[in-house]
Amino acid sequence: MRSDSHGAMLPGFLSEQNSNPSRAGTYIFSATGCRAEQAGIVRIFRLGNSSMHIKIRYIAYRLATHKSLKRAITNCLRSLSISLCFLPGLSAAEATTWKELIGYDRLVSMVGSSLPNGNGVPISIVEAGGTPPVVYYPDTTDADFQADSDPLSAAVSFVDGTGLKGNGNSGHATNQANNFFGNTASVAPGANTVTVYEAGAYLSNILRATTSATPNAQDFRVQNHSWIGTYDNTPATPPTASEIANDVSALRHFDFMINRDNVTAVVGLNNNTNSLPRLLSQSYNSIAVGRTDGIHSSGLTDLVDYGLGRSKPDIVAPRTTTSAATSSLSSVATFLHSAVAGTNAAKSEVMKAILMAGATKSEFLSWTQGFDPADHSMVRNPLDETYGAGQVSAYNSYVITQGGRFAGSDSTPTPVATHGWDYQTITSGNELKYLISVPMGSLATELSILLDWNVDVSAGLNSQTLADFSLELKDSFGQSLQSSDSSVDNVEHIYLKNLVPGDYTLTLSSNMTHDFGLAWRTSLLYDFPSADFDEDGDVDGRDFLTWQRGYGTLIGASHSEGDADGDGDVDIDDIMLFKAQYGPPAQLASALTFAVPEPSSAVLLTGGLLAFLLRRRHRV
Repeated sequence: MRSDSHGAMLPGFLSEQNSNPSRAGTYIFSATGCRAEQAGIVRIFRLGNSSMHIKIRYIAYRLATHKSLKRAITNCLRSLSISLCFLPGLSAAEATTWKELIGYDRLVSMVGSSLPNGNGVPISIVEAGGTPPVVYYPDTTDADFQADSDPLSAAVSFVDGTGLKGNGNSGHATNQANNFFGNTASVAPGANTVTVYEAGAYLSNILRATTSATPNAQDFRVQNHSWIGTYDNTPATPPTASEIANDVSALRHFDFMINRDNVTAVVGLNNNTNSLPRLLSQSYNSIAVGRTDGIHSSGLTDLVDYGLGRSKPDIVAPRTTTSAATSSLSSVATFLHSAVAGTNAAKSEVMKAILMAGATKSEFLSWTQGFDPADHSMVRNPLDETYGAGQVSAYNSYVITQGGRFAGSDSTPTPVATHGWDYQTITSGNELKYLISVPMGSLATELSILLDWNVDVSAGLNSQTLADFSLELKDSFGQSLQSSDSSVDNVEHIYLKNLVPGDYTLTLSSNMTHDFGLAWRTSLLYDFPSADFDEDGDVDGRDFLTWQRGYGTLIGASHSEGDADGDGDVDIDDIMLFKAQYGPPAQLASALTFAVPEPSSAVLLTGGLLAFLLRRRHRV
């Protein structure tokens, strides 16, 4: 391509009338290295529509400043296709709804102002900039980033990791920043220092994606990637060997960085049900995020040289676009990191396990794992091919962090709490054991166990090694209830419902010495829920005071501390049982069969209960 002192000629520049960021769609910029006088093609994919081809002429991209940076981005765009979803802003009502759906509002009502908010967690956001001049920077003047609405009364401090923020603001980047760390739209409003990269520059200058050099250090706990891409420049024809090799090289560099720097890297999928994009969703160590409605690319990875047949996504979020689902998951990860700072739960494989073990399945008509045809207790495909581990739950995952670490033992199984995690290194051929107990008079309505470990990329960044872990759960008689043993994935997942009282032994093993992250949650319910917390034969004001004192306990609560239903916490469900059962023993016996709804506010409920108690007292 010809260039002169006035500027370089770049392909794929989107004309003004077609570059409006308010128009939803996926823009794939293809560079072919044609001469400056030739026409280029920009492939534009709109959600739900077929692609259109628009011929445009190349125009000059002036290099007034930052010549080396612009040249690096130019070279990257010549060989890389990057796409993103340009989406309109989300309303406050929609932002509130997703927080409620993932249990965050419930946490706020129970924990209050002491709930972590992302404060002190270093984060970064990587955005596709489009055709030169690349525009990738959030609007730093947005109200959601200012001190007056911040829980710490501090404005967000933006750091330009690429150096071209002067090119302007991106509506897409602003929306994802709102979801990720905004004061009202996110669940991590206290995360106030963020580094911003343009995707092409990130691949070439940070990951050094197609070289033998190791990636630059990324001192972040969470990094968001609401974009997809490939080095395949001609989507209409099969990719060449060199294009596939570049994709694989980029993925190796990415996984190497995640493992070395302990970054929770959250990556997106496409807003359709086509095959998986290669960058970056086909990496091992990241978290690939889809949508709860299932309208996203999903299925099995297709790169022969990089883990063929692994299931993606890893998890889904209740948002209407994959970009928003990805940045929202990044927000939950940041929130959780602020709860576990300084512990091994901040390790990339542990945080991934905590997020995935906390995921819920009840939103889906069909959530299925792949079982061995010869042994229906043996899981071969740990994740659902559309929904992964399920829908993210800020509530469940936060409770897992509060359960704490329990170190598995190679001798006597380690007794564990209903929620918890572990991080350690297992030696080759060894086993680690954990004891999970379901108390008498209870039922484990759900048991979710997630094991995750990172792929090891060689120092030369030209190969990778994957350890082969397995999980198995046995009852007290030694009968195997379920095992998870995938030959290709770097996750194992046991998920069972309605476990009867007893002791269950979880065994973890590996074919090589390797570290891992493990997380679990057990949902318990009493066979006969009771709000008679002092067990004096009636449900009265003294029992209400017990509930009031215990309200907000998230894990390990006993019946005498206000846990009426036996799920280990003291929450709205327990006081609704109190309301249904309030009265002398005869009324209590009949009230045990009542179904009770969950109100939207603990404050309103408490006020209503006080009035209820006063009315009942007056009648007596």
